[in-house]
Amino acid sequence: MEHYQLTIIGGGPGGYSAAFRAAELGMKVAIIDDNDLGGVCLNWGCIPTKALLKNAEVFELINNASDYGIEVKKPKIHFDKIIEKTIKARQRLSKGLHFQVRKHGIDFYPGFATFEGKNKISIGDINISSEQFIIATGSSPKKIKDLETSNNVLYAKDIFNLKNLPKRLTIVGAGAIGIEYAYFFNSFGVDVSLIEAQENILPNEDQEISKWVEKVFKRKKIKIQTGVFAENIDNQTVLVSIGVEGNSKGLGLRKLGMEIDDNNHIIVNKEYQTNIDNIYAVGDVIGAPWLAHVSTVEGIFVADYLGGKNPKHINYNSVPACTYSKPEIASIGFTEKQIVEKNINFKTAKSFFNSNGKAVATSSTDGFIKIFVSDSDLILGAHIVGSNATEMISEFSLAITNKLTVNNILDSIHPHPTFSEAIFETLMQLK
Repeated sequence: MEHYQLTIIGGGPGGYSAAFRAAELGMKVAIIDDNDLGGVCLNWGCIPTKALLKNAEVFELINNASDYGIEVKKPKIHFDKIIEKTIKARQRLSKGLHFQVRKHGIDFYPGFATFEGKNKISIGDINISSEQFIIATGSSPKKIKDLETSNNVLYAKDIFNLKNLPKRLTIVGAGAIGIEYAYFFNSFGVDVSLIEAQENILPNEDQEISKWVEKVFKRKKIKIQTGVFAENIDNQTVLVSIGVEGNSKGLGLRKLGMEIDDNNHIIVNKEYQTNIDNIYAVGDVIGAPWLAHVSTVEGIFVADYLGGKNPKHINYNSVPACTYSKPEIASIGFTEKQIVEKNINFKTAKSFFNSNGKAVATSSTDGFIKIFVSDSDLILGAHIVGSNATEMISEFSLAITNKLTVNNILDSIHPHPTFSEAIFETLMQLK
């Protein structure tokens, strides 16, 4: 029986990042996954959806070419080639991961892992033992039982099996996934309806951002219903994106006595250790925020912790959230509602991209940036809707993590013309 110092179950961002770091620290490492390396993020989520969204952006740009003084013939959509492009992107990155696994001397076991004891697991007919384990098995979409009898119900992963664009699509759930797919399908002429149980689309975003995106989407002829629960939608293609639950079933965890909540999320302490002392868990399987970049830093934290590196605990208030529709949405820290509820004194700085030179030059003026600052001039929250929002938000992550003040940011020179100088221009209101 092969023995390892660390065995990781799940080959997504949390799993492979932990594996690479542990191997760099000299540990003998194994990684197990019943799908290909990369997890949902690489295979069906973050990466392939961004390839889809780029296609939508290009199609929109062609259709609006006359705004740039360019005349083109009516473009033709080859949906099979759009899907093929996403597959190629996924395959390229997957090959890169397998190369890194070999380079780091990590053993990869394809298959489903089941615990036979706290130090032993089986993968089919193979048994291995390990001193420590990290569970990084991710999450799966929540389902709506009332819709499960229909043959037309899709989840995000199913999009990549479509052969043709549907004529009409109802999307249940208007969080990041629902918003991205609403933009994608609408761009290609699909009649899209969005249904959200909360009072606003993008319910986790600042309300002003949500309202702005709703206005833009309605202008694109996307039908939106909020405060509504989906129960029965007849004769329509339905995409369900109402959240996720942890992938903790079938691993033999309850037999070990592991603590798991009602949403199948594994319960961990601040070092991501479960109640079984040699088993840790990271990423979506332990709950919100369900973000690939969070899984990555959690996986690296555990590898460093097990390697005796005394890593710094993660500041979850400095985690950016991004939605890659058009317009893009990015946020970090508190919303205005949360700041008011916490009874924190704050100042607000806000500017619209229609006054930004790069935005005007590139015809990308739709959107704004909104920043909340404390009495001590620290960033409490930042919210951006508009072109390049998902790139700009990293500056605020750096600022919040390192407790940089408004003056610290203003002391740094932002290049002109760029979208990022909107951060400088907005904060100048507070000087």
